[in-house]
Amino acid sequence: MLWGMKPVEQQAAYGLAVDKIKQMIHLGLLLSGERMPAERKLAEQISISRVTLREALRILESEGYVTIRRGAAGGAFVVEEVQLREMAKCRISGDPAAAMRVFEYRIVAEPLAAKLAAIRRTPADLKRLENTLLEIGKASSSGELRRGETTFHLSIVQASANRFLLNSLEEALASLFLPLPNGELSPERAKSLMLRERVFEAIRDRLETEAEQRMKILVEVDQSRLPERNVA
Repeated sequence: MLWGMKPVEQQAAYGLAVDKIKQMIHLGLLLSGERMPAERKLAEQISISRVTLREALRILESEGYVTIRRGAAGGAFVVEEVQLREMAKCRISGDPAAAMRVFEYRIVAEPLAAKLAAIRRTPADLKRLENTLLEIGKASSSGELRRGETTFHLSIVQASANRFLLNSLEEALASLFLPLPNGELSPERAKSLMLRERVFEAIRDRLETEAEQRMKILVEVDQSRLPERNVA
């Protein structure tokens, strides 16, 4: 058998839609308690029929990701923060080795991405990063903090101008699904902002080595959020 030659996986359209919406929730791009776009608009955004979307939402509801409310003020809503936190903890405790493998990847890939970003970043990249820092600084919930952090990391990889890194990091972050920060938000937000500002400053000033080193520290801090860290 040729290396890399595997059977083609057949997946229904609603299954692909389920995976895409889960990815958005795992990345924090859809916030807890947030109402998802109207059915017609959401179906257009992910290029599926409304019938297929309804089936996808039914599955997501059965798996605990969304709740469906009826009536004029109804629609599909992401479940509340406490439910997402427990889902993330269960996911990681069920397969802690998988979470550790994600960090093995991140500790190699993200410092390289930060170094490349320091070399290749454009004014538009810097503006995008500044906006994510503003979002982190203004975060009023754990979900908003997670969204700001996610967009910061993805924006750095985008600034590296390497689409392979961008695609793989997005997949890695989504598969990880870290629990949302718990407890008082202000200290967590201040720490997150400080670490990411240091990475941004190195990229802005084209300090390649510093950007690489500071990103390594940042990923290690993110790793400390793992509920279980005893898997080799």
